[in-house]
Amino acid sequence: MAGCYECIGKTPFASLIAGLICIIGVGVFCGSLYRALSLIIEGVLNSQFYFNVGWLEVIQIVFIIIAVCMAVLAIILMVFGYLATGATRENLYSGTKCIMGGRVSACFFMVVSYLLGMAWIVILSVMVVPIIVYASISQICDMEVYSKTATSFHYCFNLTQFGIYRNESYPAGTAIPGREALCEHYEVKPMCDKVLEAGPLFSVAYGGAFCIVLGMILFMICLAANYTRIKISKELTQYRDAVEMEELDIHSLTDKKTPISF
Repeated sequence: MAGCYECIGKTPFASLIAGLICIIGVGVFCGSLYRALSLIIEGVLNSQFYFNVGWLEVIQIVFIIIAVCMAVLAIILMVFGYLATGATRENLYSGTKCIMGGRVSACFFMVVSYLLGMAWIVILSVMVVPIIVYASISQICDMEVYSKTATSFHYCFNLTQFGIYRNESYPAGTAIPGREALCEHYEVKPMCDKVLEAGPLFSVAYGGAFCIVLGMILFMICLAANYTRIKISKELTQYRDAVEMEELDIHSLTDKKTPISF
């Protein structure tokens, strides 16, 4: 039982919760965003409009790399939280140089967490854009596609309305591949199906990004607390040793003053 209590005392629950929130957010963000962008790139642009948008593929790869780096950082911060908790902190940060190194590490991770938190707030704001586009296209599909038949359909869906254009950097006289508009019911309906499938995934990715931001905020709180604990670790250890020595001296004096009865 004592070993169980000791193990619990060494567990950095706050850092552990922050790390789990961050890792879960990374997993949700990675999976949902990758799938959503795959549906848009392959299911809509390649299959329906017959051209590629290079920057969307770059965004897909960059966000995955960033998310994986975030997961690694979350694990590192959890390890640091474990090293700065309970008896582990007292054993590890007992010397002056060790305490200074711990404080510098805590400051460094606080700065990194702050910068990454700001970066993920920007990503969180950017993720609003595909959700708004999804809501707009969903309304168009409901009003112009799903509520009409092939004979009553009279609508052209144009990508240029959303700022997406084909690559026009081809030599003069060369036919530009692909198209920018869909004007037939049998063409627009599959596009709507793919967009309506990808839209909720963008919303889930937004939730994952929010979890990452929340995890970064919790990590900053934990690191600030760990910085303070490491700072006063030496003083607390010296005070505890002084109290124990004083108690031993009092007990020894009491034993000497106690008369021996026969």
